[in-house]
Amino acid sequence: MSEEFLFGVRVVFWVMLILILHCYLFFPVTLPFVSEIFKRKKKGAVEGGELPTVSILISAYNEEAVIERKIQNILQIDYPREKLEVLIGDDGSADRTAEIVERYADRGITLVRAPKNAGKAAMLNRLNRIAKNEILVLCDANTMFFPNVIRKLVQPFQDSEIGCACGHLILSDKSGSVLGRGESSYWDLESEIKKFEGILDRLIGGNGALYAIRRELYTELPVKKSVMDDFFIATKVLQKGFYCTFVSSAIGTEQTSKESSGEFRRKVRIGRANFNFLLSYLPLLNPLRPLTAYLFFSHKILRWFSPHILILLYVTNALLLTSGIFYQVSFGVITLILLVSLLKIVPSGYYFLSMNYAMLKGFFLAFTREKSGGWAREARSDDEA
Repeated sequence: MSEEFLFGVRVVFWVMLILILHCYLFFPVTLPFVSEIFKRKKKGAVEGGELPTVSILISAYNEEAVIERKIQNILQIDYPREKLEVLIGDDGSADRTAEIVERYADRGITLVRAPKNAGKAAMLNRLNRIAKNEILVLCDANTMFFPNVIRKLVQPFQDSEIGCACGHLILSDKSGSVLGRGESSYWDLESEIKKFEGILDRLIGGNGALYAIRRELYTELPVKKSVMDDFFIATKVLQKGFYCTFVSSAIGTEQTSKESSGEFRRKVRIGRANFNFLLSYLPLLNPLRPLTAYLFFSHKILRWFSPHILILLYVTNALLLTSGIFYQVSFGVITLILLVSLLKIVPSGYYFLSMNYAMLKGFFLAFTREKSGGWAREARSDDEA
């Protein structure tokens, strides 16, 4: 190999190494300091202000195992009933979901039925058109709220520049699967990142299990391709010039997927959905808004392209084995990490590899034709509760 070629390979190797270290080490470690230096001063978010009217939107499909528990949970929320609207959309369920929801019509729960299964995005668009109140709270059927969650979640909206607020989801794992445990641990780290992004009021993406936006800022969700509603809607709020924050005291709880295969398929769908609309998210890299651009690049872009970066890192390292002891040692270390992860000796390593493989699969699927609409529900640990 020529010296010019090896020089190019070395450049690629070091760039990939720096990017992957920044994504998973430098960024999360330095984020608390960044948030302290650039934290945004809150405007008007104080206890005891006038409570806004709220519409809770839930898109449900085949949720008979949890929907009644969810309704009971909502009925226990500490929020004035006259200011609370609850809309549950049944998206052509094949089970008793709609029948169960209908029982609570006299308790302020409104059932919205779709004639056929069209998908979560289509149902959320439909519910938004029906909703009457100032703040929309979007959540999943299997997410259980603490009683004060709505009060906490709407408090930041006293600041007129806040357009979106994301609650704190606590994931627990009863499945015992490697991916289930890994997802729970990963989510703890993700919540910490969200907390510090929230201090900056530049949260990069919401959480579909529990988030709120001003109704006038709702962006119609695309329905011809799969989309992550929470990320798409929160991103559009930022692009419209409003802020997105994190409310750690607005707590919801949820179970991980019941089986490892279900968690993997869910991650593939998330990856595909993110790449489906990557071009529409790129305005967040606007250099005129450097802090938002830095957070989006570090937290999302690098995360989404981690499998590509890791592959390039490993291949270029292999090509540099004759270039010195450093490259031989680094290749040995990376290979050892791969082996202990693949053999599940280190569960978190196996989770990391599996999720990056899922992201890579989602990337390639984004270039294929996709059937619009429909759901792909995975069994969860709480389905038998």
